[in-house]
Amino acid sequence: MPNKTEEYLALACKTADSFSRQWEHWAEFLITAARLYKYSYPDQLMIYAQRPDATACAEYDVWNNKMNRYVRRGSKGIALLDESVGYPRLHYVFDVSDTAPRRNALYPDRWQINDSLKEPVRSMLAENYGVHSESFGQQLADVAGKLVADYL
Repeated sequence: MPNKTEEYLALACKTADSFSRQWEHWAEFLITAARLYKYSYPDQLMIYAQRPDATACAEYDVWNNKMNRYVRRGSKGIALLDESVGYPRLHYVFDVSDTAPRRNALYPDRWQINDSLKEPVRSMLAENYGVHSESFGQQLADVAGKLVADYL
């Protein structure tokens, strides 16, 4: 019988494999990954596999000590694989929906672009990447394409 770590490794492999079989899964993953951009790809994959609706994840101590929020009793953590010690082990994060505020609680900032930010971002993209376009969405796609081409 596999242990918990092996079960989560299998879940990660199964989820990643589904991306190549159905583009819809990949598109759904990208939506989740965009909300959790500070996490590595393997962590984003594990979060998506267990809680695709997660919006802001952090470890228990971060919610309690830095954000002044408590993790609700009975909340199930999202297992992430940690291989920094030379072998895989699990550690857990919780989504903001698993928490409740205390007095003076902080709320996670969700990055969003609005009309007032579009022009400064467009200028920065043009300056840093030399990419110009009439449409903001097209400019972002062109920058992504350029970065992929440079990476390959």
